Amino acid sequence: MDIKRKKKEKRIQLLGGLMGICLAVVSLFYFFHAEKSEAEKRMVEIVNYVKVQCSTYTHYNESSESKSLLRAIESARQMSTNINMETENGGQLSEDFLKENLQTLWVDGIIILDKEGKTDCEYSTDESLANEITEYLQKDIIMDFAGYDERTYSERFDKKDGSHIDIAACARKDAPGIVVIYYYTSPEFVRNYTLTIQGLLNGYSVQKDGTIIVADKGTIVASNDESLLGQDTAGNQVVQAMKEHTDSQHIFHVTNEGSGCYGIMLKQRDYYIYAYLPDTEVFHNLPLSVISIIFLYFLIFSIFWLWTYKTNLTHQKLEQEKDEKYKAELLIAAKKAEAANEAKTEFLQRMSHDIRTPINGICGFVNMADHYADDIKKQTEYRTKVKEASNLLLELVNDVLDMSKLESGEIVLEEIPFNLSSIFKEVFVVIEQMASEQNIQIEWEKKEIIHRNLIGSPGYVKRVMMNILSNAVKYNRENGQIYISCVEIPSEQPEMTTMEFVCRDTGIGMTAEFQKCVFEPFAQEHTGSRTKFAGTGLGMPIIKKYVDMMGGTTGIYCKSSRGYSRVCTSYEGKSRTDRICTGVWKIQYHAVRQAEVRHHIH
Repeated sequence: MDIKRKKKEKRIQLLGGLMGICLAVVSLFYFFHAEKSEAEKRMVEIVNYVKVQCSTYTHYNESSESKSLLRAIESARQMSTNINMETENGGQLSEDFLKENLQTLWVDGIIILDKEGKTDCEYSTDESLANEITEYLQKDIIMDFAGYDERTYSERFDKKDGSHIDIAACARKDAPGIVVIYYYTSPEFVRNYTLTIQGLLNGYSVQKDGTIIVADKGTIVASNDESLLGQDTAGNQVVQAMKEHTDSQHIFHVTNEGSGCYGIMLKQRDYYIYAYLPDTEVFHNLPLSVISIIFLYFLIFSIFWLWTYKTNLTHQKLEQEKDEKYKAELLIAAKKAEAANEAKTEFLQRMSHDIRTPINGICGFVNMADHYADDIKKQTEYRTKVKEASNLLLELVNDVLDMSKLESGEIVLEEIPFNLSSIFKEVFVVIEQMASEQNIQIEWEKKEIIHRNLIGSPGYVKRVMMNILSNAVKYNRENGQIYISCVEIPSEQPEMTTMEFVCRDTGIGMTAEFQKCVFEPFAQEHTGSRTKFAGTGLGMPIIKKYVDMMGGTTGIYCKSSRGYSRVCTSYEGKSRTDRICTGVWKIQYHAVRQAEVRHHIH
């Protein structure tokens, strides 16, 4: 068995190792393609976004430049009209006149040239700009506009410091020549208020998003790696490699200074857009993902191995425990049979003693009656004692029969109408007779009943009340008292009522230990109870059985007291008008140590 088990364990280990290798290869292949696809998706999104933004920036800047040049043209024409009006009104060109118009037209300089290109008059906020622009205006193409009133010339030229100048020229109306106005935009304004592609790329990280290049006419004009700005793309190894792949939807593996990377190229109207990301960044999660899968596999395999190991141990232990379990079951069955036999023996012993005692009494009194056959007084006394012993024997037999019927389920509840006052009268006729023999007084403390006609099981109601009240008399002291009250309590359920019957007496009481077994058959606290009080010890168990059978509960609650008994019962039922209801009994028993027994009968 051990050799087979070891071979099986080796096979499982070998199989687990092979599955681990296969899982590692599959996970490596899967995560390789997954991370490559993720990088491809991210890079395609980046180049497409840059493409859209380049087009947007280009359109915006072109529109802004066009608006600025149109404004310059309008200012030049307005200046030509103002000069013509000034000369017709006898005025002369002067710097003050030009200064006044410069402020009105919101321009930075005004230059008036004759048909030869010489300056007639000029005014500028920056003299150096005026000289530079005057030199720039000596082009033939500009001077050709001097003879055409409807033609205008406009242009923007950029300076090396990042500033630019918008120039507009048109023919003079007062004399041959041209009128020139210009706007100057400072480098600071251009940097702060002009949209540039470089400003767009500055938001991308070289480490996470890769290197992004925007080239125009073979020159890198924008990049998130500022060290590449102004370089020629012909000297960039990655850019030249990406030019061989024109697919703008997929990335390709290229080499960059000895290290691998994935790149993509996209053509825009005015620019070429390149993006490439190193292999280490594309697959930066690959080792961790594969290691996590392998670790998870070996964790699961270890758990499976541990489970298999424990299962084998359990199987071995089961074989060893079968005999012990079988022996234990036999021992339990033997103990149960022994306990059942002991219970039967104890029952027979109790019954034989309780039955033999009244029978012996009857036989003894009959023999004594025979001995005093002529003594009428003795005959009467012995017949009375025989009758008492017969009644005790009959009570015992009836209690045993009731217990037997309750145990076997032969008792069937009734649903018949009855009057609660009538049951009280029937019970009190018997109880008052018993109480008068011991000079016990019975008094009503409270009687508050609204509904007297109920529906239920009057026989069992009467039996429970009779057992409780007879115990109150039987275990009371001579010249004692019994206080009875009956109060109707509103029920929580609609169309129902609760009758609470309370009985307090000055009885002998019971100890806390006896209260735990008061509902056991034949239970009596004092050893001489059977002879002194002529009881069977079945009254309270029968009450409990009736209560349990009718869906109620029974409990005992005890506190030290001055030494009186209290019994409380309540019944919840429906009246003769057929209202829906159930019956509830609550029985409280208080003796020397105040006890409380509640029975609920539904």
